[in-house]
Amino acid sequence: MADISLKLQLKPKMTQIQSLTIKMLGLQAQDLTEFLYEQITDNPLLDIRYPDVRRSNTPIAEKPIDNIHSREDSLEEMLMKQLRVLTISKKIRMAAGLVIRSLDEKGFFTDDLDSIGIDYGITLTEMEQGLAVVKTLDPPGIGASGINEALLIQTRRCEKVPDHTLELLQYHYEDFLKGKWQRLRTEMEISDTELKCIRDFLKKLSLQPAQQIVQKEEFIRADMEIYTNEKGDLAIRMLEEIPDVFFREDLYASYEKQGDRKTKKYIHKARRAFLDLQAALAYRRQSIFAVVTAMIQQQKNFFLQGEALCPLNQKELAEKTGLSTSTVSRVCRDRYVLFNRRIYAIQDFFAQSYSRISDKNETDYISSRAIMEKIACFIKDEDVKHPYSDQQIAAYLQGQDILIARRTVAKFRLILGIANSNMRRHMHE
Repeated sequence: MADISLKLQLKPKMTQIQSLTIKMLGLQAQDLTEFLYEQITDNPLLDIRYPDVRRSNTPIAEKPIDNIHSREDSLEEMLMKQLRVLTISKKIRMAAGLVIRSLDEKGFFTDDLDSIGIDYGITLTEMEQGLAVVKTLDPPGIGASGINEALLIQTRRCEKVPDHTLELLQYHYEDFLKGKWQRLRTEMEISDTELKCIRDFLKKLSLQPAQQIVQKEEFIRADMEIYTNEKGDLAIRMLEEIPDVFFREDLYASYEKQGDRKTKKYIHKARRAFLDLQAALAYRRQSIFAVVTAMIQQQKNFFLQGEALCPLNQKELAEKTGLSTSTVSRVCRDRYVLFNRRIYAIQDFFAQSYSRISDKNETDYISSRAIMEKIACFIKDEDVKHPYSDQQIAAYLQGQDILIARRTVAKFRLILGIANSNMRRHMHE
């Protein structure tokens, strides 16, 4: 006899307007315009018009644009194409898609898996499985947490690998970065020739997975402008040219008066679709303004006085704005602002925080960007014949009451594109 039982489950279910809002948050101006034209094609009671943005006695100027390196297919598009052909469960596919959307510009994944999946009802185990799937995609090394793991992934995907290469990356990576060749030869029991083969092999690998994609140059347009108003305060204005969508009340009234039951049902549905679209557009605009406003408030000294960026991440912006972390992430992704005739990605204004002891013996915080500026300045003034080691740089920062480990200094040095002390010394011999 079949065992029949009831099972109570709580599953997240998005409404139509929630799905519409999520989609529109991630659309840039051109894509959003195309989407709106699709909506008026599907809904005959909608129409579209561009607002007159010209001001009296003000000449029309070209909107600011800048050039960046882009790709034939964006990194996200390329990875999503590969993901679609894999035979995996729907949940793991969604988890992998969330990971892909959270990759940084270098192709690394450094976000918190648990917080990314929570809004979609995806468990940490499923997110980990999704991340593992992403690491199998091309280019090799994509989804790695850092350079070391990216090199490991690329090495495992190569057919001809010098002996002891994996051993070096797994157990002696720090010594390799510092150029301690004698120590490597002794501990790994390898010859000069074998070590040279490993070094020559690793030189051919990419330190940043995303750089393996062929790039072309194209132009981008800022979505917003940050400027100082007459009072000297920071203000924001939108630069997007988004058309207005309006409802044809005249047609609605005519069909309501003369139409049959089926026609009335259709036009009522069309009105609800318009209201949902209107609400989604308003939410998109409000979310962008809220996130950028909170960001410039936190980084006020950077914009007004040119000081280093303050510690800031997406989670903190979510708390300040009352929005979810996923919403903040969608607002910041691939969106640009104009400030002082220069275009910045919103992501450029985020900085990780590190502890610092103030003069009053109280714990303060300093951003990763500010620390990297100090490291760059410190190395710039070094004696080229006796360059500073990572330990000496860490000691210098600790002397300024910045609590930082040597391995963190090494990470920041690599981000700055500065070689280790041994390599810097050899460069000037």
